Amino acid sequence: MSKLLAALCAALAAWVATGLTAGAQATPQRVLIVGDSMMQIPAHSLELALSRKPEVQTKAFTRIGSGLARLDVFDWLAQMRTLVDEFKPDTALVFLGANDHQAMKTGDTVIQPGEPAWEVEYARRVGEAMDILGAGKGTRVLWLQLPDMKEDKNREDADLMNRIFAAEAAKHGVTFFETRPVLSRTPGKFAPYVIQANGMPLRVRSSDNIHLSREGADLLAVAVIASLWKETPNP
Repeated sequence: MSKLLAALCAALAAWVATGLTAGAQATPQRVLIVGDSMMQIPAHSLELALSRKPEVQTKAFTRIGSGLARLDVFDWLAQMRTLVDEFKPDTALVFLGANDHQAMKTGDTVIQPGEPAWEVEYARRVGEAMDILGAGKGTRVLWLQLPDMKEDKNREDADLMNRIFAAEAAKHGVTFFETRPVLSRTPGKFAPYVIQANGMPLRVRSSDNIHLSREGADLLAVAVIASLWKETPNP
């Protein structure tokens, strides 16, 4: 009987430990925020909003004019490894890709956009980035969808990137966070303004029609945090 009791106690202890671990993972405490120029203003909004949660530590790293296509110019994969090793996040937020529809160098070969090999290689890099950030190892990763773009070329590029991001997210246990319902009046159609609950317009995009305005970044931060904490965003 004593052996059975000991076994039951051990099982109970293991169950409690599992529950505590799951609970810790359910509430972000160490949030890593990374991206290219798309994340530059949202990173500030996210850090400010998360500073209101005293249990949360944040670390943000953004790099203008960078991405996963030109690792020869700036190696995001190496930078992500360094950030993860140093900060050890339990949550990672990623917003990049607007610069990435360009030639990629792999070894001595240059792959051009439009070639089948380009999408294969870019998807491989996205998947590697997701794994580096800790997807599948207990770290929650939210990969943010590129918003609707005004110019045809930018819209086509963003749609391509988003298809790759969504597909790789499904493979690597990552959440593909849809920004378009937040930043467009009609998802799939560019709009510089959204309409607030009070009926007043709110400009959410910068004058270049690519990046977010401060107000748009604040709005996105509220939506992202609500998703992480399973809250209902304030209207």
